[in-house]
Amino acid sequence: MSESTEVRATEQSKGGMKYELVLADPADVAPPCLASSPPKTSMSVEDIENKLKAAEERRQSLEAQKLNQLNEKRSKELEALQKKEEYNAVFKQAARNSLEQKMEANKENREAIIKSIQEKSRERLSRGEEIRKSLDAQTQEILTNIQKKIESATEAREAQISALRERLREHDKRISEVRQQMSAQVDDLRDRCQKKLELAQEKRDGIFKVLQEKLQEHKQHVLQVRQINEIINQENEHKKDCISKKLEEAENKRQRQLQAILEKLQEHERHAEEVRLNKAQNITGVTSG
Repeated sequence: MSESTEVRATEQSKGGMKYELVLADPADVAPPCLASSPPKTSMSVEDIENKLKAAEERRQSLEAQKLNQLNEKRSKELEALQKKEEYNAVFKQAARNSLEQKMEANKENREAIIKSIQEKSRERLSRGEEIRKSLDAQTQEILTNIQKKIESATEAREAQISALRERLREHDKRISEVRQQMSAQVDDLRDRCQKKLELAQEKRDGIFKVLQEKLQEHKQHVLQVRQINEIINQENEHKKDCISKKLEEAENKRQRQLQAILEKLQEHERHAEEVRLNKAQNITGVTSG
């Protein structure tokens, strides 16, 4: 290595090195010419055997160096393993000692906690006994008060029952009186309904009689009209047609009026029948009630 070349070594990380190679500035002097290789010479069999022996010796020397390196590495590994086992044994012993100390301390704390719990339990038991006695006294007092209230409530209930029985007797008496009054009213109502039905029947008969008379008059009027129509037909055919039309219109009108009267009469009869049935049902319901 030339004097212008500089090598710097720094520790980069644990177990490794970093090298920096600094070269000098390029020189203006031309590099020297390399010597030419020596001329090739012919080698004899003896020279070749010597070279082979030298190569075999070098190979054996390299193998011996490699074995020595492997043995050193193995011895270092065994030493490291032994140190690791010693460290683990020391660590286990320290951990065991620490655990035993903690267990001893926990045992002492546990005994103190158990004593404290036992003391508190005795205090709670004594206090519970006092509370039980107090509750028994309060319960007895409450039972006595409840018994007195039950007795007073029983007396009040019997008085209420007696008053209710008296009121029921009065109510039954009042119901009997009202039932008698209702019976009398029902009889009176039945008589009045019967009289109204009889009056309605008489009125209906009178209406039928009037209608029959009107029908009779209508028939007579029709006959008269027919006679007049015949006379008019004899006098004038034209007047006959006009009068015939008017008579037909009058006849139709009279028929419609008669039909309306008959319908009203039938409606009146149905209404009277419904009124009679309703009153009879009302009378039957009041009597059964």
